[in-house]
Amino acid sequence: MKNYTLILLLAITLIGCRQAVDETTQVDQSMQQVITTAYKSTETTNAIYHWKTTFAPDYKEWEFLHRHNITRLYIHMFDVVTERNYESGRWDIVPIATTKFGQIAPENIKNIEIIPTAYITVEALREMKGKEQEYAELLVERLRAMARYNKLGKTQEIQFDCDWTKSTRDSYFALCDAARNLMREDSIALSATIRLHQLSQDAPPVDRGVLMLYNTGNLKSVETKNSILDIKDVEPYLKQEIKYPIPLDYVYPTYGWGVKFYRGGNFNAIVSNPATETLEKGETMRNERPTVEEILEVKKLVEKQLGKPSIGNIIYHFDKEQLNHYTDDDIAKIFSNN
Repeated sequence: MKNYTLILLLAITLIGCRQAVDETTQVDQSMQQVITTAYKSTETTNAIYHWKTTFAPDYKEWEFLHRHNITRLYIHMFDVVTERNYESGRWDIVPIATTKFGQIAPENIKNIEIIPTAYITVEALREMKGKEQEYAELLVERLRAMARYNKLGKTQEIQFDCDWTKSTRDSYFALCDAARNLMREDSIALSATIRLHQLSQDAPPVDRGVLMLYNTGNLKSVETKNSILDIKDVEPYLKQEIKYPIPLDYVYPTYGWGVKFYRGGNFNAIVSNPATETLEKGETMRNERPTVEEILEVKKLVEKQLGKPSIGNIIYHFDKEQLNHYTDDDIAKIFSNN
């Protein structure tokens, strides 16, 4: 095995995986039609992202899922990044920020589908060039192994999250194509996050996409009103009706933070709890949290230009401290498919 795969392979064994993906089954060419048809159901489902490195919801958080009929949960499993190997002088592709799981009661997860999700940096994509098949195998197996080891139920979908650019497009598309082909034999779909700027480019070779409608503005600019979500940042990408070639769902933000600037308006840091932050002389703080009215305004525009979501709407993210800023009625309006 080549050196650049050893770290990922070691990470797979450390989580207790002892089973390799069975690659002997001939891929059924009609399987993609089966997967695509499954996503054309008229029944909509609510979904939410979990993007913390510890998954251990308390009673109130589980109750939130059931109260809002949230039946799909996208869980960030790890990031794929590059690290300098000082022995070889190369950049290794490694998983970091791996999510740790607390004990999950079967009754809490019984009616919830878990979608294991990996975030892939563009730097990692550049290092994968020419080796996409090999890394697709490693990524798919690690995501599936983590789901098995943590007893997350049957995996029906895996998601890649990547802010790919024109220069990394070919590598990302090759990675997606290889991963998708690997999972077809087990009827597992591949989805991908889509940024607004990617709507004007070809769609990646995946079964469906999730359009990210958060972090739409320039975070580091002192002139920005709200970098999390501002319809003025969304409108340029949705000036006309768009016929995107793969089914799309939409993710809306239900969180906030503070953005701190040094004297002179230079970006300093993101502050998770701005109410408790003290500022030095000359520093300023921009508090950002989209209101439900602002979210619904963007939702109306998106659905006008792109159509209704394929499966249902999604909120970001599963954190009770953030969700407490929105009422049950607010959440219901965001999820509504009417």
